Amino acid sequence: MSARQGLSDIVSLRLINSVSALRNPETLARVTKLLRWLLALGVVRTVNKKLNHLALNAYRINNEKKRWNWKEEVAVVTGGCSGIGLLTVKRLLLKGVKVAILDIQQLPPALQDYAGIRFFACDIADPAAVASTAEKVRATMGSPSILVNNAGITHPHTILKTSPEYLRKIFDVNLLSNWYTIQAFLPDMIKRNKGHVVTVGSLASYWGVGGMVDYCATKAAVLCLHEGLVQEVRQKHKAPNILFTSVHPNFVRTPLVEPYAPKLSGQSLLEPTEVADAIAEQVLSCAGGQIYLPTGAYRSTLVRGWPNWLQEYLRGRLAKNILSGTE
Repeated sequence: MSARQGLSDIVSLRLINSVSALRNPETLARVTKLLRWLLALGVVRTVNKKLNHLALNAYRINNEKKRWNWKEEVAVVTGGCSGIGLLTVKRLLLKGVKVAILDIQQLPPALQDYAGIRFFACDIADPAAVASTAEKVRATMGSPSILVNNAGITHPHTILKTSPEYLRKIFDVNLLSNWYTIQAFLPDMIKRNKGHVVTVGSLASYWGVGGMVDYCATKAAVLCLHEGLVQEVRQKHKAPNILFTSVHPNFVRTPLVEPYAPKLSGQSLLEPTEVADAIAEQVLSCAGGQIYLPTGAYRSTLVRGWPNWLQEYLRGRLAKNILSGTE
C-alpha cells in the first residue's frame, strides 16, 4: 500500500465516522457516485475551457507577450470620446500604449491632459474619411497594432417606425464602419503577423427583440463579420499570430442605454467600467478571447438551441418591456 493510498483511506474513515449517514453502505455508495460525477464534470469543464482558449488563439501553446512592448504599441479606438470607449482609452494609456481616437465628438476634458493621445475627427461611417484618417494615424503615430471597434448607436422604436435615414445610419455606424476600419488597419498587422482586433458586440448578437430590431440585426451581423475575419486572416492571409476578441455585454449604464433604462425593471445594468476593464485586461493579456458580461451571460447565447416555446416566452418578456410606450 502506498503512502498516498494509506492517507486516502484514513481520510475516508474519518469522514465516514464523522457523518453518521455515510455509515449506511447504500448512502455511501450514492454519495461516492455523486462525487465521481462532480469530479468528472469538473475535469470536463477545465478541459473545455482550455480547448476554447487554444481555439481562440490559433492553437498556440505559448502566449504572445514577448512580442508586445506597450510603450511602442499604437491602438485605434473608435468612439473613444465617451462611455466605454473613453474608459478603455484611459486603461490603455496607463500601460503606456499610445492611442488614436476616431470620433465625431470633440475630445472631452477628461482626455485632454494625456500626452499619449491623438484625436482624429472622423466619421467612421464614411469609408473615404476612414482611409484618409488611417494615413494620418500612420504618418503621425506609426502603424497601429490594436484596433478596438467600439462605436455604436441605438434608439428604441418599432420596425414600421424606422426611417430609411436612421436605418442606414445605424448599419453604417454599428456594422459597416467595422469593415472600413479593418480594411484600413489590418493590412499592416498581416504584414507583421501581429495585432489585436477587438469587436464590441452585445448579447443582442444572439437575440432578436422587438423594439430594438435594427440594433440586434447590426450586432448579429458584426459577430458574423468577426468570426469570418478570424478565418480569413488565418486561412487566407496566413497570419495566425493576430489576436481577435469579441465582447458581448448585457445592457450597460451609458447614455446609449438611457432610452431603454426605464423599461428594464428587474434587470441590473452593467457599469461602463466593467466592460472597459474586461477589454483592457484581454488586450493586455496578449491573448484572444470571447467575453460575456456578466460572466454567466454566455448561457443566454444558447437560446437558439432551446425549444421554440421557451425562446418565444423569453423574447416576449423582454420585448414587452422595450415596446412599452414605443411608437
